[in-house]
Amino acid sequence: MVNEMTGALDGIKVLDFTHYGVGPWGASLLAQMGADVLKIEPPEGDHISRSPPPYKNGITTTYIACNLNKRICILDPRTERDRQVIYKLVETADVIVENRRPGYMERRGIDYNAVSKVNPRIVYCSSSGYGYRGPLKEQGSTDGYGSTISGFASVSGPVGGPMEGLKGGGAHIDFTTSVYIASGILAALYKREITGKGQWVQTSQMQAAMALSGPRAQEYFVSGQNPRPMGSGVDNIAPSRAYRASDGKFVNLSAPTPEAWKRLCQVLGLQHLLEDPRFVDNAARVQHRDALDHLVQQVISQRPAQEWVDTLQGQRVPSGLFLIHNQVRIHPQVKSLEMLRWIDTPWGELRVAAPPWQFSETPAFTKSPPRVGANTEEVIKSAGF
Repeated sequence: MVNEMTGALDGIKVLDFTHYGVGPWGASLLAQMGADVLKIEPPEGDHISRSPPPYKNGITTTYIACNLNKRICILDPRTERDRQVIYKLVETADVIVENRRPGYMERRGIDYNAVSKVNPRIVYCSSSGYGYRGPLKEQGSTDGYGSTISGFASVSGPVGGPMEGLKGGGAHIDFTTSVYIASGILAALYKREITGKGQWVQTSQMQAAMALSGPRAQEYFVSGQNPRPMGSGVDNIAPSRAYRASDGKFVNLSAPTPEAWKRLCQVLGLQHLLEDPRFVDNAARVQHRDALDHLVQQVISQRPAQEWVDTLQGQRVPSGLFLIHNQVRIHPQVKSLEMLRWIDTPWGELRVAAPPWQFSETPAFTKSPPRVGANTEEVIKSAGF
């Protein structure tokens, strides 16, 4: 069993004032690397513990998944006693992370300016929907809003179809923001080792989405043309998309290099395309994408998807099947890297995603959050109250 005190961030104390998914998952990433993360919830709790479904014996599975490895207590900074408890915790904390709207923490007396006077070494990370300046700073956001206002959603969806963007399930913007929260905190902690001084780290869903869509946005800045939705494909590589096989399943393949293009043509029996001026290089193939897709589709439709994937991967052509979760969980690669783990929770056994890194000396680990407020009494006593 992994020693929980061997994580890379062992000794780092984090006060977590986050809610919903973005902030809690960002703080959980720190906890999975060994930080001692104390989640401080108001008396009304975190809304995401109650909604949306699905539930595990009365609590949402999203709440459990986003709060792995944490301690959890209930404190109300609107009361004098609890605010004093928080200030006492701040004295020895390394990090504060919050994802409330601008002004929320200030009204409760626990904003960066206030707590940095108590502890100048504090690394304070704030994440909101649209940042801390500008006309939208007071507005709330969700994954959907972040993806649409940033342009990220404009390049998703079917070819030539409506720009409906990414809906449900993936929460790409939410959890990309979580990663930026964690990485920003790590950078500030490193700088503190040099200067001895903390700082205020700010990010937002909109900024995360803009950064994530940067390469596609660059297409517009260079060409003056808005990048378009490409369905399963990409705009600047051909072939690179999903093709329907004889069994109705789809094979996603790509030829991003001249070598991969040659190997693909050999596997498909289309060696004559190597001499076709329409497909002489990637730029030409992109220009004649429709004709090329038609030729590739004709061949792929002659055999089952798994046969194609086995053959293509055997020749080092980037390719794969479209898997759904009941297939992903039994995939041999998932098993080899132990990407899914069973954990015991106060609400029953649950399978969760494992930490996304492997450290040779300081293993990451996964454990359940406690019941809401389970650590309140010990936290208050440790603060001397």
